[in-house]
Amino acid sequence: MDFLIVLLVAALFLVVAIWLYIAHQGDAEIAFLVNERTPFTLVEKTQDTAVFSAQVPFINKGTQDGIIMDAYTRHLLPREQYDGVAVVSRLELDNAPRDDGYFEAYIVPIGTGRAVIVTVKLTAQNGDITAALKEMPDMGIDIVYQVLGRTPWYITKAPRIVMKQAEILTAVGDLG
Repeated sequence: MDFLIVLLVAALFLVVAIWLYIAHQGDAEIAFLVNERTPFTLVEKTQDTAVFSAQVPFINKGTQDGIIMDAYTRHLLPREQYDGVAVVSRLELDNAPRDDGYFEAYIVPIGTGRAVIVTVKLTAQNGDITAALKEMPDMGIDIVYQVLGRTPWYITKAPRIVMKQAEILTAVGDLG
């Protein structure tokens, strides 16, 4: 009987030790460093459109490798707030530019990261982008992304980026 009790205690100890080991392993924790983004710069300008881009770094602060399975932008400029421009925004890895709006999954090893490029195309409703930009308010942009690590995948948002009117007007001044 004593042998059976010792065996049960040893088995319980082994189960607890394995559980603690697994719990200590942690998971991926992908963080977009919005406060470290570059300013929006003017990429292209025509009579009726202006295209801006900024880089936003990200890092895996977790204890396991992780995968960004999908990521996209959500610009926040409802026509009730300002209807002078139509907005299109997209997101791509800095080292894998794409023109189809698709975000290719990216493995993020522990303690490393890259940057994404946020591109915003503004098209003036009246045909004059310069006049439209002078009236445009600050615009929020969310980065929404799907992460896969040790736990089941989840979708989350980075802190909001604010594309400020002053920043846009400064960038437009760069190319005239």
